[in-house]
This record gives sequence, structure tokens and C-alpha cells, in this order.
Amino acid sequence: MSVPSRFKKSGNNVNRLIEEKRAGNNLREIPSVLVPVWQIKIRERFGISVDREVAEYIVLAAHERGTWRKQRAMRKIEKLFMSRGESMEESMKKARQVVDLAVGTVEK
Repeated sequence: MSVPSRFKKSGNNVNRLIEEKRAGNNLREIPSVLVPVWQIKIRERFGISVDREVAEYIVLAAHERGTWRKQRAMRKIEKLFMSRGESMEESMKKARQVVDLAVGTVEK
């Protein structure tokens, strides 16, 4: 099977192309109105306040089709918590709880 011509060009690295594609689709076409709605929904249902960044990943996990959507959202929320100074264990625990409450059970 031959490689498509767009991958054969000099300077085009397959991994770089995949990375650019994923970076462009980080938060897919999510209507901006859904994020505040989900923030209110989570606050009313579960009594916890989440900021806009965390809510964006929750909305993505709730509305995206795919098998790994919950795990992906959990990992991204975990990285957000770690960048804010939380320990790895604590951020993992909090991310799992937030995604589990908002979207449903996360498989191990």
C-alpha cells in the first residue's frame, strides 16, 4: 500500500500532522452557551462549583461521541488541577469525581 502524496513531501511529518489535527479539535464545535448552562446544572444538582475550563471538558465529554471521551476529559481536568498546584493523587481523585458526577461512571 502506498503512502499518500501529502505525507511524502519534505518537512511533512505524520506525527506532526496528527498533532496539529488534534490540537485544532481540542474542544470541538461546542456551542458557547452550553458551558454556563452546564456550570449551573452541576452547581444545582451536586452543589459544587466548577470554573469555565473544567466545565468545557465536561461538556465535551457529555456531548462527544466516542469510547474514550470520559477518560480523555478526566485526564485533561486532572492536568488542569495539577497545573493549579494540586498533587497528582489529589487531582486524579478530584477529576474522577467531577466527571463521574457530571457525566456518569468512569471505567478504570
